[in-house]
Amino acid sequence: RQHTAQAETASRGSMPFVLFLALLASATAAPTTKGRRANEQPKVRLVVTGETNVARTTRGARASNRVAQMAAWGGNVTMTIRAAHNTFTVVEVADPNEARLFKEQAERSGLRVEEDQRRYPGPSVATRTQPLAEETPWGIERVYNGAVPNASFFPSAVTHPLCIIDSGYLLTHPDLPSDATAADPLQADPAGTMYFGGDLCNHGTHVAGTIAAIGGDGEGVVGVFPGAPGLKIVKVFGEAGQLDDPPGWPNEACGWTYASELVDAVQRCVDSGAKIVSMSLGGGGPSSTERDAFQTFFDDGILIVASAGNGGSSSYSYPASYPSIMSVAATDISDAKASFSQFNDEVDIAAPGVDVVSTVGPPSDPGYDSFSGTSMAAPHVSGLAMVLWNKYPSYTNAEVRTALEGGAEDLGEPGRDNEFGHGLANYQGAEMRLGAPSPPPSPPATPPAPPPPPALPPPS
Repeated sequence: RQHTAQAETASRGSMPFVLFLALLASATAAPTTKGRRANEQPKVRLVVTGETNVARTTRGARASNRVAQMAAWGGNVTMTIRAAHNTFTVVEVADPNEARLFKEQAERSGLRVEEDQRRYPGPSVATRTQPLAEETPWGIERVYNGAVPNASFFPSAVTHPLCIIDSGYLLTHPDLPSDATAADPLQADPAGTMYFGGDLCNHGTHVAGTIAAIGGDGEGVVGVFPGAPGLKIVKVFGEAGQLDDPPGWPNEACGWTYASELVDAVQRCVDSGAKIVSMSLGGGGPSSTERDAFQTFFDDGILIVASAGNGGSSSYSYPASYPSIMSVAATDISDAKASFSQFNDEVDIAAPGVDVVSTVGPPSDPGYDSFSGTSMAAPHVSGLAMVLWNKYPSYTNAEVRTALEGGAEDLGEPGRDNEFGHGLANYQGAEMRLGAPSPPPSPPATPPAPPPPPALPPPS
């Protein structure tokens, strides 16, 4: 099924600028991730898996022979990704004809080959705003039945960390937690071109603010989990220095990448200890490699949330439309489906996604923007999941997902529908559906003493 190009819009104040929302791009087994330029023309990329692929021969002569064999078939091995208990070899070929020839020869050798699906961003128009004092965005209030709980409500210790896969996280933003860390150690160097603590594209920082903007500081906005501790970040686009044009917007580094690299990014989240993954990204064209990997992550106890797509049609966006992932549609302030929100039988839940004010960074000083998109809806759900699962850590990822879906406020047609899924995300409903952990059973009561035997009759 073909995915319609996504578009996210934002408007507030004046002086609009264009922001490209990008996707993925993670690391190889050694180098760190790189974001693709928006105007870059890619070669044909293939993902190779199978019992005899380079996954099982990564050392010494056997690995060299396998790479040489793939080169003889016309393929250039660009990376090997180890994720989801499997290994994927990524190969580039010059054109579709060479891709067909490579696939024929590889499959005769017992390998599975498929195209590495591209994941495209869509343009977003935004206008910068600077709140004069702290405000609670309407969507945050909506998912809490009108009022964000006070600070004592939120868990102080996090046993189920959340990982954001996006364009980075402006670590110096005064309204974001300063303890966020790079899930990929290679992104921890401030001098690196893929340093997690910077964000040329603003998209990841905006998502992060919806999840975790600090409350009670008299500044900016408040997140679903105000000041959420221990966030993990994988930067998958927005590489510094990727500009052909003079500095400005759009930033060509905020481009696109591939499904295989998104799988690798999730693995980095998992390796860092994250239990929840939030992805405000997507693209058309399913991938069996990607689908199988995400199912493995879910089976291993990871809860993954992704945006449903902004095509305004019934087309499917991936990875959100895989069954193992919570696909999040967007609603407006009237609880209507946003006009851009995709609708299909894989939508699981809906959340606020229109005129969402959150944190941003460059090109000027740290500030705030209003964006619209399913990218803005998804972090409302992942933020709620982080609160719920860390308040009730004994439950499984499947139970938390079921509680979020079952506790949603029904919208549209009664029951689940393609526009809203199970309904509008609602923390109180999810908590009631999950329930507090049951107390240990009380010991059985001491049985009453048996009645005394009847008195003997007096002798006659």
